Amino acid sequence: MTTTISRRTFLGTAGAGLAATLLPTFGCGLRREPGMAVQPEFEHGFPYLDVAGTPYEIGKAIGKRFGLNILQGLERRKDWYFEIRSFMQQDLANRFEPFLAAGRRYFPEIVEELRGLADGSKVDFKDLMALNLKAELSAMMAAKKEETPGCSTLSLADGKRLLIAHNEDGHRAYSDLMFLVRVSQPGKPTFLCLTYPGILCGNGPAMNSAGLIVTTNYISGLSVRPGVPRYFVSRAVLDAGNLKQAVEIVTHPERAFSFHFNIGSKSEQKILSVETSVEKSETYEVRGLYLHTNHLLLESMQATPQDKAYVETSSMSRYRVLTKLVDEQNNQLKNTTGEDLTKMLTAHENSPYSPCRHPTAEVAGTTLASTVFDVLAGSLRLYRGNPCKNRYSQYRLNPKLQT
Repeated sequence: MTTTISRRTFLGTAGAGLAATLLPTFGCGLRREPGMAVQPEFEHGFPYLDVAGTPYEIGKAIGKRFGLNILQGLERRKDWYFEIRSFMQQDLANRFEPFLAAGRRYFPEIVEELRGLADGSKVDFKDLMALNLKAELSAMMAAKKEETPGCSTLSLADGKRLLIAHNEDGHRAYSDLMFLVRVSQPGKPTFLCLTYPGILCGNGPAMNSAGLIVTTNYISGLSVRPGVPRYFVSRAVLDAGNLKQAVEIVTHPERAFSFHFNIGSKSEQKILSVETSVEKSETYEVRGLYLHTNHLLLESMQATPQDKAYVETSSMSRYRVLTKLVDEQNNQLKNTTGEDLTKMLTAHENSPYSPCRHPTAEVAGTTLASTVFDVLAGSLRLYRGNPCKNRYSQYRLNPKLQT
């Protein structure tokens, strides 16, 4: 018999409170930027874990450290979560087993990492699998789906600069539950990733010691097939050693759902925008200032079925605001900095579906974090919460970890 999380368990953890948060740690392979004051940046970092080992050991350590975050996230979203989990359990043969089988076939180490995450957090594996299949299961459900907040990304590539600025938008339930993990694996790049509780690393912004930067944008595709779940794909790309490997991973022929990836490479001095759906994919090399929200832009992808209501309500609202700002910024592009890109992402026009999102009573989406990656410098400025609040820390992977 499968052990599951009951509503009583959730209600019992609701008032427990979070464990004390860790200040951003610049030892253990991270270093503080030269000249950066200890205050106020240290106050604004996310809880942080440095972990190394086998995939199972890595997952277990993350689950053990952030198990309460995971339980809190599930409790706060219990109605939504129980709906997708119940939908999965009603037909495991079609809504669980094919996705797990594809994961085992192509990315067995990620399955082991998820098993470790389940054991470390003491959350049943199937329950975490349901959470990591939320996009696929939601697309399969006939009922009206809860709004997915989405993200906004600005990329700049001009031969001298490679910058990726990204607003990570999500449900307000996660506002105080996000965390940073630095993962070291034998024979693979070390990576640093902003992580959602209970979700595999890779959905949030990340950088690895091979010089790759990755951020993602949800795509509201209507097609889903039994294959590699999208969160398995986004986790796998963190192990890539170069752009070619990264593109091969995100365009995996057995991918189960749509997704969009922004991928920068220090060594190859490029930023790629990769749009994928079940049916096809297209890769675009960024030149100049490029914008992406949560709908497909590239010509060959236009016929891909998408949730039109979501695209128009959330994605296009932010896209229109940022398009005007991009047009204005193009007049002074040679002087554009990462701070300029962040300023654009602080726009509140068309609220609550603005680039800088703040939740309302009816709309739960909010900007959980904002990032500016300097790809060539291998550095990250990470804003906690909305970028308009200007609370940030700066990170850099230690050069000795370069592979």
